[in-house]
Order: sequence, then structure tokens, then C-alpha cells
Amino acid sequence: MATSEPHRSPVRLLPILRGSDRLTAALAFAVESDLPAAGPDFLCGSEVTYFAGLKFERRQRSYLLGRYAAKLAVRELVGQPDLTRIEIRRGVFEQPLVSCAGTEGCGVSISHSHDMATALAFPLGHTMGIDVERLDAAHFSTLQSQLSTKEADWVEAAGERKLEWATAIWTAKEALSKVLGSGMMSPIHIYSLTELRLLSIANWEGCFQNFAQYKSLSWAGVGSVLSMVLPKRSSPEKDWDFRGMF
Repeated sequence: MATSEPHRSPVRLLPILRGSDRLTAALAFAVESDLPAAGPDFLCGSEVTYFAGLKFERRQRSYLLGRYAAKLAVRELVGQPDLTRIEIRRGVFEQPLVSCAGTEGCGVSISHSHDMATALAFPLGHTMGIDVERLDAAHFSTLQSQLSTKEADWVEAAGERKLEWATAIWTAKEALSKVLGSGMMSPIHIYSLTELRLLSIANWEGCFQNFAQYKSLSWAGVGSVLSMVLPKRSSPEKDWDFRGMF
């Protein structure tokens, strides 16, 4: 069956420097309006079986949105033009696993927020994680309840940007849990940050108390915050500009 593809959502290659090595990741976004034209035609293998077993429309649309974003990111990274030849399977902790013949292999991290999904594809030997959350004042008290004392002090000092800072901290922790492969199934304090540094008006860099080998990078978009976690000694080759993408 030929792949039916809607309007392509933003996809961007992300050059990364690690010492003398240059690596590449790929970031993709998909919004709910992309899905009607595509339907489930881009699914394959175990994806088709899993989708057929979903009973609720909201879960179906969320699954399609995440898989579509993941396949766009993987396609950009590995150069496989046919989305039906890229399979995103599920690990024992529901983590996404990429199966794509003819490539050296890559990993992918997926995040959902309301009618948007984002996915980050990366070389298998250079694990990364991603999370995106809407800025929602109704959830601020919940975010506050998950902060360490130090993190709460950062948020309190942020003035009018308290919600952005709290959301950046939460998404950094979520992204780290995806790097670790188990999701948020450990006590929240395990993922605490020891530093969150403001690099610009909408860009933070953080360090973790118990996982010093990783760092977080966070961006504030139009109504959302996006965080990535990557190895600490890896850095963007140049500033990653996501304006207009989320």
C-alpha cells in the first residue's frame, strides 16, 4: 500500500559536537491537523496490530501523532523515504524502539502534549531524550509539588516567569527518565537538578544531581516548553533555533 502523507510538519537536523566528533540528531513535530489525510496508512508491522487494539479515539489519535512524528524524525536522520519501512516498536517499559532495514540503527524519543507530538531521533550510541509540555497555569500547583527545595527557590525567584521555569524543570526530568529507559517510575527526587542556568530569554541548561553524565537543554516556545537531555560533553554545533516550530 502506498504511503499517504499529509502536509509535512517541521523537521530539523541538529548537528552535535562531542570532542572532535560531529554527530547528527533530528527533531520533528506533528500536529493533530496533519492526521486526517494520513490516516493509519503509514503504520506497519506491530504498529498496525497495536493500533487495531486501541478502543478510544483520543488514544488512537495520540498514538498516530506520536508515531508520525517519530517516523518523520527517523526518516530525516537515516534517509529512508518510505514511512512504512520504518517501524517504531514498543519495549518492555513502553519505550519506543526503531526498526529500519538498511541503516546502522538509531534511537527515538517521543513526547505528546495535547494536539502536538514531537520526536527526537539520534544515533544509537548517543542516547537522548525529549519532553514537551503546554504552559498551563492550572497545573502550576502540581508542578510545584514535584520540586526539590532548590528547584522551588529557582521558580520563586523567576517572578512573572514562574510557570515557564517550573515547566522547564519538569520537562527536563521527564526527558531524563526517557534517556534512562524507564519513564517516571522512580521517586521524583531521583531526577532532581542541581543547576538550571538561563542562557537567553527562552533557553535553559541544567545539570542533574544523580546523573552527572547528562545535561538538559530547554526552550520556551509559543505556549509550550521543550526539553532535551543529552550526554554532558555533547553540545549543539551552533545554536538550535526552534522559533516557529512549537
